[in-house]
Amino acid sequence: MKKIFLIITAALSFIIFGCKSTEGKTKTSGKAITPSALCGEWKIQSLTGFKNADQTDATLSIIAKDEDEYSLNGFSGVNSFFATLSDTPKAFPIGNNLASTKMMGAPEDMAFEDELIKIIATSGSWKIENRKLVITNGKASAVFVK
Repeated sequence: MKKIFLIITAALSFIIFGCKSTEGKTKTSGKAITPSALCGEWKIQSLTGFKNADQTDATLSIIAKDEDEYSLNGFSGVNSFFATLSDTPKAFPIGNNLASTKMMGAPEDMAFEDELIKIIATSGSWKIENRKLVITNGKASAVFVK
């Protein structure tokens, strides 16, 4: 039931908000990428320290709200998380701007979720490499695919 709700919510968000192409750029780790390149729904492929990360339901979606404000939403296996990003170099790392629901799950799912949210909140590097979104905080990485 939770999966269906998340899929419907994500689909409606894409229909309502869509992703706008802008000329603004988000600086990430010395490289600049357009925020529209980040827009869309990304599914986890790997997470440092966790085997079989690609078998979880973890996702990350970035949706354009207006010309220079973006909504980050995701599901980390047990809980949903969300943040507002702006088209400035200060948009990353997200830090205290990231909020999450607080439901409990299996210990292994909670460990995965804690690490994923920590990487997203403290990351200093968001890059697109070989059509993959790589988020790194210097100690660990999360890799997402569209």
